[in-house]
Amino acid sequence: MTCSQLQGVVSARHWISNLLHTYVDFADRKDVDGAVGLLASARVSFPGTGFDHPDDAEKFFAELWKSPVAHRHDVSNLVVLAGSGPRVWKANAHYTRWVFEPDPSVHTLGEYTMVVDERDWSIIELAVTRTWTRS
Repeated sequence: MTCSQLQGVVSARHWISNLLHTYVDFADRKDVDGAVGLLASARVSFPGTGFDHPDDAEKFFAELWKSPVAHRHDVSNLVVLAGSGPRVWKANAHYTRWVFEPDPSVHTLGEYTMVVDERDWSIIELAVTRTWTRS
């Protein structure tokens, strides 16, 4: 890998980490408007649901975060790789979702997969999976 290629990977990881953590911040605050601004143009999938049209984003996030119970997501194991085309990147990360009822407890373990366009550092796709959810 050349120095220039390495700089490109480092830059991509920086931008993608910021995008992912921005989404997680919106999720933790249940900020529907913020999530819509970040993801309305993306294809978003969660187990059994999602959207791929901007007009569906607000309803999707409002439904997703309708519970009044506070929660927090911790993200780890971020891996960023070159995507399927030029100027496209793919990222994978793990997450742990905590709920506060009132004490914190682990509720969900899962993964994020993102596809990002480096031309404007926008998220093209966000897929959220759940490896384990507390019953």
